[in-house]
Amino acid sequence: MGGIFMYKLEIKPEKNIFLITFKGLLSKKEGEEFLSELLRKLKTFDTSKYNLVVDTQELKVSTQDSTDNIKSTIELLVKTPFKGRYNVVPKSIIAELQAKRVVKNDIFNKITPIKSYESLLKSSANL
Repeated sequence: MGGIFMYKLEIKPEKNIFLITFKGLLSKKEGEEFLSELLRKLKTFDTSKYNLVVDTQELKVSTQDSTDNIKSTIELLVKTPFKGRYNVVPKSIIAELQAKRVVKNDIFNKITPIKSYESLLKSSANL
């Protein structure tokens, strides 16, 4: 069930950025696989020296049974000691509202919304 979902976890040491890119529709199984891979990846570098960029621009509305995984992922990324946290907001307003619905509003105050990954790189003073 569901559509095509893809994610990519990239450590960019030259820019001190940990980039997570999401595309498509997230199912419960895919959310569990992603969370497991994310936990492994976070142990491989000093997160406090990196900025987190989560690109959800191409993320679609997720299935109802995947909301627990979305919540766990967002909470984990907020609790992890990153230098800064940025989110490329989804094109789908419904997907954005869905993420905000599953977590407390104060969590989103700890994440800076940006238009694109490229715009963040151009304003490198933020990094």
